[in-house]
Amino acid sequence: MTIETAHQSITVLFEQNQTFEVPKYQREYAWDADAIEDFVEDLGKCVSARHQGEKRNHFFGGIVSARLNVPGSSRPSYEVIDGQQRISSFVMLAAAVVFSMKEISAGIEDDEESSEEDGKALGYLQQTIAKIESLYLTHRYAVGLEYKVVPKLTLSKADNTFFQAILTGGDPATERPSHERIKFAWKRLKAFLSSELEGEKTASGQATKLQYLIDHVLAEDCTVIFMWSDNRSEAYRIFQVLNDRGVSLTNGDLLRARTLELLDHAPVAATQNELAERWDSTLAYPPTSIDDYLLWYFGSYEGYRPKQSDVTDSFMVVRFAESSLSKPITQTQAGKVLGEVKRLDDEFALLNQLNNGEWPYIDQVGVTQWDVERLNLLVGHLKHTNAMPLLMALQLLEPKRFAEAVASLERFAFRYKTIGNAHISPATKLYHEHALIIRKDPTSYKVGTLRAALTELIEKYASGKRFSAAVSELTYSIRGGNGHIRYLLITIEDYLQWYDEGAKGAPVCKDKTRVLDIANTTLEHIYPQKLDSKDSVAELEPAKHFLGNLTILGPDDNDAAGNKNFAEKRIAFEESNLRINRQIAKNKSWAKADVDKRTTLLAEIAEKIFVP
Repeated sequence: MTIETAHQSITVLFEQNQTFEVPKYQREYAWDADAIEDFVEDLGKCVSARHQGEKRNHFFGGIVSARLNVPGSSRPSYEVIDGQQRISSFVMLAAAVVFSMKEISAGIEDDEESSEEDGKALGYLQQTIAKIESLYLTHRYAVGLEYKVVPKLTLSKADNTFFQAILTGGDPATERPSHERIKFAWKRLKAFLSSELEGEKTASGQATKLQYLIDHVLAEDCTVIFMWSDNRSEAYRIFQVLNDRGVSLTNGDLLRARTLELLDHAPVAATQNELAERWDSTLAYPPTSIDDYLLWYFGSYEGYRPKQSDVTDSFMVVRFAESSLSKPITQTQAGKVLGEVKRLDDEFALLNQLNNGEWPYIDQVGVTQWDVERLNLLVGHLKHTNAMPLLMALQLLEPKRFAEAVASLERFAFRYKTIGNAHISPATKLYHEHALIIRKDPTSYKVGTLRAALTELIEKYASGKRFSAAVSELTYSIRGGNGHIRYLLITIEDYLQWYDEGAKGAPVCKDKTRVLDIANTTLEHIYPQKLDSKDSVAELEPAKHFLGNLTILGPDDNDAAGNKNFAEKRIAFEESNLRINRQIAKNKSWAKADVDKRTTLLAEIAEKIFVP
């Protein structure tokens, strides 16, 4: 892979005989107000240092591009793969400087009493305006016996007309969020220059300040790493090297550009436009979510997870069958590309639901709210998103079978990963395999086969003794982070009646009319966490944070918290609507032996409950 790199100032970047263009179907201008404020603050620090006779370098990141030859011209044009936010912001800054210089020049020309220094400033400003325009804003080149003028930077199809109008002082109507962002950036950059100039009372003083900005800050202090390749594919491969100030180019953005480029052919223009609109919908999620969704989607449909560095290429080769697409592309082929993106769009909507722990069915036929809550616990509380490719496929089943599978996955995830801390790869591989099995024939898929496969992993990596020992060692932390203990006790409460009745068959919640929300339950120390020294029990002090000394209070329980002794708390436990608390109340007293006994019991119950 041949990549050329150069660390250079903004002025050097632009003074070459070259133009820049963002692929017409690339993503839109993305810097929001915070990013622009950061950009302005960085510029301001460089300007301030120059005014104090010092130099302050600031590195603004990278520009990744593909070098293209322009037919009929000796100039190269660089297709901007990554870095369009910063390069377009610098172009807007240059245009704002031109407007400031024109305003100062007009003021000097209108002032009949302008000084000799102002006269010198006028000559400087007039020459510098032309210099900035030719350097940052337009490129003039000869074709045959005539000259043509083109923009130095061309943005994507969605933004370019609006962007060029802004640069020339127009006030175009905003038609999309990116236009609002461009307009805000333009106004903020002009305001930045105004604030820099407002302290200067003379035109020459204002011109001097702008001179510092152009001849020193942009020419020497503000730098970027310019990276380019003569091969577009190679340039796309290195896009991840640099970030756009927190707005990183995603694999989705790259797929969008590459698929739309495939359809950049007049006979399929209408399909290309439809494809662009569908991509806008598909990529309307946060960048980190998009990259996750692509991995989950691919894994669910292909049965394996692509390498992080090869996601775009994997999609193009496997999902879009790029190697089989002729050039120019036919309408049939274009339709297949569009069909895949439509599928992506629909599945991204599903993934967004699942990732938020939302029930993916319109109705809840055959399931209860307790069943529905399992999904939120699996994805939201246990953070077990590795199962997402499988959940996508499981959604093809009817709600009752989906709920059964989710409950099994929830119990498995807590035992295997949360407590067992087993390596996730075997589970992820299993999820991908079963996703493919489901997609081949959803109607005949048996959730029991999934439970059997999960059980094999439990026996291999989170056996009974290993798991119960780990549960027994759980202790309360005064620094927080006790959500896994609260979840454990809530789940034991849910299945406790099934356990008390003999624990036969698969774990079953006997009373699904009651849903214990983790957010509305609290952890309670049976022997108080804090107790007056005169009432403290020496043997219980070291054991007060042990699992056996902890329980939960539901929203309907009386407040048993506080520095109360066991005799007082026992009354509240007797009246609790939670079975786990009523069992504690059977004790007449509370000693270290009771804590140890209950710790052992809870571990035994957990071993029975937390099986797929």
